[in-house]
Amino acid sequence: MTKSNATHQHILRVADEMFSTKGYKSVRLREVAQVVGLKHTAIYYYAASKEDLYVQVMEQNFKRHQHAMEEAIARTNNDIRAQMKAVASWLMSQTPMHLGRMIQSDFAELRPENAARLNQLIFDSMRLPLEKALLSAQEQHIIETNNPGLAAISFISLMETVHSMQFASSREEKESIADTTIDIFLNGLLAR
Repeated sequence: MTKSNATHQHILRVADEMFSTKGYKSVRLREVAQVVGLKHTAIYYYAASKEDLYVQVMEQNFKRHQHAMEEAIARTNNDIRAQMKAVASWLMSQTPMHLGRMIQSDFAELRPENAARLNQLIFDSMRLPLEKALLSAQEQHIIETNNPGLAAISFISLMETVHSMQFASSREEKESIADTTIDIFLNGLLAR
């Protein structure tokens, strides 16, 4: 990794942390540059604007999430319960993304084309890995669903909510809730 690339990755990590904790509107490029140890004007070598930096951070973040969920699923033995557990465990190991706040607050500050692009990226990167696993389980007649994509994004959204909840403070508590959620998804609520 070149020094320039290493600096760029450091900027992206710092900006990611700042955007995650403060929200898009509250972050200033001057603050990012200060934390990274650069002059304010030097940051423009890596990002044309705060919005450009935010888009770079989010693109990297969601591609990383997609890749990691695909890897987590691939490490299972093709068992849908294990695959859902792997996705939930991986999500619980990450900093909560606060997708609702991100879409409603942060994206409202962006140019419409960037907001639309990131919205689609979130939808695809967070949905596709689990949707593929659900489709495979459906093809094997293990599950039945009219809409595996909706089931996938619903599960991811629930896991994001569980991860952000204050009353479930430990990872073990959150994973226990995730296990119960998986049971509800796979076994349903209706008595048989």
